[in-house]
Amino acid sequence: MNTTTHILLATYQGAEHLPEQLHSIEQQTFCHWHLWARDDGSTDATRNILQAFAHRHPDRTTLLEGQGGGAARNFWALLQAVQPRTDHDLFAFCDQDDVWLSDKLERAVHWHTHQSGPATANLYCARTQVTDAQLRPLYLSPRPRRPLTLCNALVENIASGNTMVLNVPLLQAMKRIAADNMVLHDWSAYLAATACGGKVHFDPHPCLLYRQHSANVVGARKGLLQRAQRLGRLMKGGYRAWGDATEGALRDLAPLLTAESKGIARSFAAARHSTCGVQRLNHALRAGLARQRRSAQWAFWLAVLLGLV
Repeated sequence: MNTTTHILLATYQGAEHLPEQLHSIEQQTFCHWHLWARDDGSTDATRNILQAFAHRHPDRTTLLEGQGGGAARNFWALLQAVQPRTDHDLFAFCDQDDVWLSDKLERAVHWHTHQSGPATANLYCARTQVTDAQLRPLYLSPRPRRPLTLCNALVENIASGNTMVLNVPLLQAMKRIAADNMVLHDWSAYLAATACGGKVHFDPHPCLLYRQHSANVVGARKGLLQRAQRLGRLMKGGYRAWGDATEGALRDLAPLLTAESKGIARSFAAARHSTCGVQRLNHALRAGLARQRRSAQWAFWLAVLLGLV
């Protein structure tokens, strides 16, 4: 099977750590990759580093230029630009400041190529080894506790985008999502896969070193302080815009939704827009909307009751 994995790398002011990431791509045990890198207007040496990489791999590198807009728009533009060469191609999101373990792509390709039955919008993701800026290990990212379904994808993401590898049907689904409806590329990938009836595999073994530093856009979160911050954002209605974008994404994906997904989407919309708090909660319960952690689940139900999501 002739599979090419297209690596979608979004960069901005990444010169400090980008060389290590690019070197880890060169060290992959799966060698059939093509790098698509889109820089978002860097003023440091990022573009020079990418051009040097392209010079070393002229047949395996495509460089694109952006003009600002942030990480989400950068990844959205990459998704729109990349084109599969065969139906077996795969697509891996890539952050500029990580270090991939040597078998990262190989493990993802192995899972994708061993799926049986009709092709669906399948998604591979994995744990990460979170590190400090000097790549000293801190902790492993958590594993999901609940099933990976649309009921979960509507209210939270379960994996870092830098671990995700998509197949062609999932890529084509994501191309349908408008830029304004793609708040985060990884969350949208999880949403599209589950809404369109695809399979989602969460590899319990870490696939990369996830570097934490002051310039991270989102970053890994751990500890009571970070959970309290997320809870505060939820209770202040900070996730309403994300909910609006999620509904928009579901409309964009409407021709691809399964019958079950359409029913869940209707209940999700009712849980957000009904005028009565009890009715909103009933719709959320009917839809089975579920966050991974029990404390987060209770907070979500309270926010639904109060009309904050």
